[in-house]
Amino acid sequence: MAEEGYPLIGGRLDYVGQRDVAALVYQRRKHVINVFVWPESSGDVAEARGIREQSLDGYNLIRWPQGDMMFCAVSDVSLGDLRQFAQLFQQ
Repeated sequence: MAEEGYPLIGGRLDYVGQRDVAALVYQRRKHVINVFVWPESSGDVAEARGIREQSLDGYNLIRWPQGDMMFCAVSDVSLGDLRQFAQLFQQ
């Protein structure tokens, strides 16, 4: 996705909400976008049908299921940039 202005700059294993997650780190201009990925559970399926968007403390979040995995992109980029990123990521 570097050609579209979202280069991958790293990754790590992390712990979010009492679960282990993979974290992919992308960049948009001088901003960081973290994408957290974890296996879907039955509670996730009921909670996240389709795409959910949220803003909290200056950060935008977009969460979506894909296959049997859950994805959550978090950043202080504009919501429009994060939506574009999420659409590219899902392709």
